[in-house]
Amino acid sequence: MYWYIAMEEKEWILHYMSTHVNEPIDMYNENFVLCYIGQFHPENIKWFPYGAPNVPEINQYLVQLYKDKKVKRYRHYNNCWRDGYPKWFYIYYL
Repeated sequence: MYWYIAMEEKEWILHYMSTHVNEPIDMYNENFVLCYIGQFHPENIKWFPYGAPNVPEINQYLVQLYKDKKVKRYRHYNNCWRDGYPKWFYIYYL
């Protein structure tokens, strides 16, 4: 059952990426994360006063898609890392 759910979510991510080609896809993209939350209602969500909520499973699925060679990624330096965000993160693309 869990495997099927993960496949459905990964397929949704791939579809989202194909329909939002000019949008960077990462776990800090607020539009992407909010659409994911609306579609799948994950249990583990950490809300912040600004920016994208933290949903750890999104990063897990993006990493799995990368390891399966379904997506590519590049490292992105974050200028506002002092506000509680990391200094760098991966942006994924098809």
